[in-house]
Amino acid sequence: MNSAMDANTDTTCNGIDPESIDLASLSREQLCACVEVGKAITAELDPGKLIPTIMDRVSRLLPSETWSLFLIEEETQCLRFEISVDIDPVTVKDFRLTPGQGVAGQAALQQRLIVVEDVTQCDCFFDQVDRVTGCRTVSLICVPLLYAGRTLGVLEVVNPKRIDNAIGAMLNLLADYLAIAIENTRRYRLMEEHAVRDNLTGLFNQRYLYAHLRRHLADCRLAQSPLSLVFMDMDDFKHLVDRLGHLNGSRALAEVAHRIQRQLIPPAFGVAYGGDEFVIVLPECDRHQAVGLATQIHGVIKDEPYLHAWGHSEPLTASFGVATFPDDADTVTELLALADKAMFEVKTTGKDRVRPI
Repeated sequence: MNSAMDANTDTTCNGIDPESIDLASLSREQLCACVEVGKAITAELDPGKLIPTIMDRVSRLLPSETWSLFLIEEETQCLRFEISVDIDPVTVKDFRLTPGQGVAGQAALQQRLIVVEDVTQCDCFFDQVDRVTGCRTVSLICVPLLYAGRTLGVLEVVNPKRIDNAIGAMLNLLADYLAIAIENTRRYRLMEEHAVRDNLTGLFNQRYLYAHLRRHLADCRLAQSPLSLVFMDMDDFKHLVDRLGHLNGSRALAEVAHRIQRQLIPPAFGVAYGGDEFVIVLPECDRHQAVGLATQIHGVIKDEPYLHAWGHSEPLTASFGVATFPDDADTVTELLALADKAMFEVKTTGKDRVRPI
């Protein structure tokens, strides 16, 4: 074993300065293989395809018994399993490592490669995964995935077939490529999300509505299940804007959207249709269920006044129209038109209620 690696891999968790492991440690074949893997994974922007690509390409390259990829959860900052080769994903789907927990947690926290040649002599080794899966970890290498100073995750190699400068250099290079690929897909996902979200309310926009409503309708037609649409329009909203201004009007609409969103469970989704109009799409909901949910949202909308945070207490109400496939219409255009018609009839006959077509 290379002496430079020996000096940093005794019986405890030890970090290896990445600068001490340079690419000269790799053979031409190893370097070319790493670069090819890097090209493949950094070229993939689809989050759904990235993980299978990583699993396929990295598995061919790593000389180890098994390996795992942990990613940092934004909300908790904990590490969760994203890929775990040869381990049933159901077994570890709820498993989390807090910052600093286990060797992977230490690698993430310290932002350095850590090698453990004998886990029985390592104070920070966390054996819960071994106990749950029945695996036996003898040695491991953990390398953090770093991007612009942030830790995105950790690549953990379990029972590597060798521990030397070449494997250290290979892992550092792989970690760089993985970090770039993961950040690229994250940004791509955000761009896609922003393209279909309304900036003011955070609900989906009309582009998303028409693209996905057709798909949902096709699915429901195939499954012979219902789909309902709710068209919703705020009552006398212009009066609020005239008194309090457009900025407060926008704030009130954002509060309305938040109340709508809290009542929806996927695959149901809400859409900011335009101005003070909203559409709610309810796949697999019949007329009775849709009217019930619209009535619930109607109550939530008028339950509490708006704009408290800006020194006001403004009551608001809304009018709702409901149309259902296949009872009322068979196409997206017809459903929207009929839900809009039902809502308009509410507007012209007293407002502030729910009406099915």
